[in-house]
Amino acid sequence: MKNSTQTIPAPNTPKVPLVSLDTLWMQVGGTLCNFSCSHCFISCGPQNDSHPMMTLVQVQSYLKESRELKVKDYYITGGEVFMNKEIFEILSAILEYGPLNVLTNGSLITTEKAQRLAKIRDHAPYPLQFRISMESFDKSANDKIRGDNAFAKAKEGICLLAKVGFSPILTVTRTWEEEEDPVMEEKFIQFLQECQVPKPQVKILPGFLLGRQEDSERPYNNDERVTEKCFENYDITNLQCATSRMATGKGVYVCPILVEEDSARMGATLKETTHSFPLSHSACYTCRVTGMTCKS
Repeated sequence: MKNSTQTIPAPNTPKVPLVSLDTLWMQVGGTLCNFSCSHCFISCGPQNDSHPMMTLVQVQSYLKESRELKVKDYYITGGEVFMNKEIFEILSAILEYGPLNVLTNGSLITTEKAQRLAKIRDHAPYPLQFRISMESFDKSANDKIRGDNAFAKAKEGICLLAKVGFSPILTVTRTWEEEEDPVMEEKFIQFLQECQVPKPQVKILPGFLLGRQEDSERPYNNDERVTEKCFENYDITNLQCATSRMATGKGVYVCPILVEEDSARMGATLKETTHSFPLSHSACYTCRVTGMTCKS
């Protein structure tokens, strides 16, 4: 659920400038997903249509604008992108403009789809990479968060992509103490090696107290927000919102984390969103204290 009190900027709220639009995110899958993960920060699921899936025409429009703004790379996410019936055409279109990272839960990858993705990669002028989300190398622990059979489906998707030469990056939300990261990362690497991933990589993300995570754990506390003091010895332009924007079927938002916040919508076009943005939401605090970036 939204907390409107979090989105009202205080007079001294720090603002992050857009230094350059290096990265364009697109919410190609909208908020529809075949999973309903218990920690999803935008509560994606089979019944969430708050953001519609993007059409090929919409994507092409943003791509044309992105070239004018000298975007360097692209990321697409959802919801689940492979629920979009135009996904293969969308992938091909984006790869005419720059490198592409696809965020997916991997569960809808089939042998035929993996082979088709390999053909797209082999004919594209830029690289195609996948990031597959899981929560644990243990089936029961993973499925407790992501739903029945999620582990088996994701593992199959990873193995099928590896079989045609992709090295999907495993993306995991931390459910352990941060000091355990090295041990957990090694275990996830071993899991990827079992799937015969050529170059196994793991990206560990912090949790955001939004959406279902807020419901199942807790909301942000009042003191969990950025202040001017947060940037006394930290360059504010290190935040990812200084170099990226998130396009959706409903307009352009400041970042992928805040697409369910009306106050985070900055305009209908990329050019309308090149101004600074007030870091008024508590999710901005998580990015600041963890140094988190949604990019690989």
